[in-house]
Amino acid sequence: MIAMTPKTYVLIVEDSVCEAALMRGLLKHAGYSIALATNGKEAIQAVREHLPAIVVTDLRMPEMDGLQLISHLRQEFSRLPIVLTTGDGSEDIAAEALHAGATSYVPKHFLSRMLAPTIDQILSLVEDDSEAAHAADSNLQDFQTHCELCFELNNDTRLIPSVIARLQDQIRQFKVCEDNELMQIAMALDEALLNAMIHGNLEVSSQLREVENGRRYRELAALRRQEAPYRDRKVRVRARTTRNTVEFVIDDEGPGFDITKIPDPTDPANLAKASGRGLLLINAFMDEVHHNATGNQITMVKRKAGLPEHIR
Repeated sequence: MIAMTPKTYVLIVEDSVCEAALMRGLLKHAGYSIALATNGKEAIQAVREHLPAIVVTDLRMPEMDGLQLISHLRQEFSRLPIVLTTGDGSEDIAAEALHAGATSYVPKHFLSRMLAPTIDQILSLVEDDSEAAHAADSNLQDFQTHCELCFELNNDTRLIPSVIARLQDQIRQFKVCEDNELMQIAMALDEALLNAMIHGNLEVSSQLREVENGRRYRELAALRRQEAPYRDRKVRVRARTTRNTVEFVIDDEGPGFDITKIPDPTDPANLAKASGRGLLLINAFMDEVHHNATGNQITMVKRKAGLPEHIR
């Protein structure tokens, strides 16, 4: 029997018995312990009684729908990650929910393939903030105007959570955003760094994720980490944080890609498509997103909420 610990406890909010059973089975198989709620009101009570590691919620439910639930949880439990499950026809509401504070989303027709990996991805980015929470207490923080961090990485994806945690510390110290936005920034950075390493430097197509349950995708990435010229390529990360904004520039040394050939990452209609999901999340969570002409550099900007136009 799986112990219900804070790091493995997932609350599923779903009024469909069949879909709740499917998600429960998928996540139990992945090593998580599960609690169920059938609507937003039940979910809020469940979270108050036993704080989960993450909430997975449907959008369309009786009593209190997913969008209302997200808004409420953001006020009461600002650091709690929330994953949407989106059905056909709910794309506009799902896009609104991402902007309202959801951490990620999984289309319902991809639940079997994407639900557990998405939760794994998010929880790998949730740091033990016992030390980080006190990092902003230094008196010097009031006198620091900006900070810059630069990394040059190989293509080991195991480095990504540590890099993101370091960048989160910097953002937290400057109080650029709220806790839920910090988690969204972490998701955007994770997607951008994975794209740079796997699709950029190693030139592994995202379409291979559909083959043999992703086995060919993982095997080719592992092989190319050992082969020239792929193994010698670097990912460079530059982050500049001020009291009002944070800007990330991520470069890879791959051949780049044609940004016009992927689904429009700002169009909610593309939420249900497997390709371009990372860029959709990035565009949902960042205020500005730019690519260079070659397609091997991405610039992402996040501004402090409520800034007057002349300060931006």
